[in-house]
Amino acid sequence: MNLLDVALVIMSISLIPCLYRIIVGPTLPDRVVGLDALTLVMVVALGVYSYMQESPFFLDAALVLSIISFIGTIAIARYIDEGAIF
Repeated sequence: MNLLDVALVIMSISLIPCLYRIIVGPTLPDRVVGLDALTLVMVVALGVYSYMQESPFFLDAALVLSIISFIGTIAIARYIDEGAIF
């Protein structure tokens, strides 16, 4: 078991507090922060896995996931600020 395997295990364990924050809440901004942290861990895990497999295809998935997360965060922040998305 090399260092990258250990990093993936630690990242998998770090998903648990993120899921807890998403489920328990108690407010919408707390859930948004939990979702951002969850997607950040997933993007980094995809990057590490892509490096381990020596394949750039997982980097494309990580890029798409991070863009979708960013747009979702902006939409939710706008909803919290104005009360309506559009």
